[in-house]
Amino acid sequence: MVRLSHPTQPIETIVPVPQLPSMRGLQAIALLAKTGSLTSAAEELGVTRSALSHRIADLEEQLGVTLVRKSGRTAVLTDDADALLSVMGDALDRIGAAVEPLRRRRSQLRVSTVATFASLWLLPRFSAFQARHPDIELAISTTRRAIDLHQEDFDCAIRHGAGHWDGLRSTLLFRETLVPVAAFSAIHALESAPIIVSRSRYRDWSVWWKRSGRGGKPPEQTLLVETRAQALEAALAGAGVAMMDEAYVSTHVSQNRLRYLGRAIDLTEGYYLVQRPNPRNDRFVDAFREWLLLEAA
Repeated sequence: MVRLSHPTQPIETIVPVPQLPSMRGLQAIALLAKTGSLTSAAEELGVTRSALSHRIADLEEQLGVTLVRKSGRTAVLTDDADALLSVMGDALDRIGAAVEPLRRRRSQLRVSTVATFASLWLLPRFSAFQARHPDIELAISTTRRAIDLHQEDFDCAIRHGAGHWDGLRSTLLFRETLVPVAAFSAIHALESAPIIVSRSRYRDWSVWWKRSGRGGKPPEQTLLVETRAQALEAALAGAGVAMMDEAYVSTHVSQNRLRYLGRAIDLTEGYYLVQRPNPRNDRFVDAFREWLLLEAA
């Protein structure tokens, strides 16, 4: 008799992977619980009431339970639905929070800049960017602090300075200028008019006064405001003379809302588009840079 021996091999146990329920159905149930109405839940999701009902029906078929019953003309969650939502807790919100940054990066360009540049130069041109790039959603955040483009959730930034930021690529949009402006209809003489001074740019008047070759000092009669945006509003209202960047006021001058009360002087600083060498949304950043340069020209 010949006895055959077989090497002992571990038996692989295959554990079936449970099928996850429909996320759309779970979302529909959660919104129905939140709004109390199929119509309201459907509107919040941006679907028809019929489509929402189909999502719930598919989930009920998957789970083999009834989740919604009719009570007159109202849809009411069953005890099984309440138990399901209780166990789920905020799981859908956490999943949404995890997925949203990935979804956003496909269509959104996040830009950090300072408030004055945003309100006086960028936002007035926003419709032109939308018309040129309707597929890009522009999200603008304003701050005066230096952001870290390598660590924070921004694709690029527009910054004021000399153009040197370690480890980043910078593209000059335009050099900064200083020029005094007043309301077109206001009767102001530069040497005697009230001057409007921004706390954030306190030295601008002294710099312009000296660089333009004028003797003495700027007028002492002063209106002090927080930002150049406020200084511009005050000048437009006829409150005095504001020292502004020509790029911020050229449209107002051409439309006879403001007039120049002196020549513009050039500064060494400028406004730059700043980005990482390899931005994650490189196509969007390239399109934004090209558009900015076109507008700045």
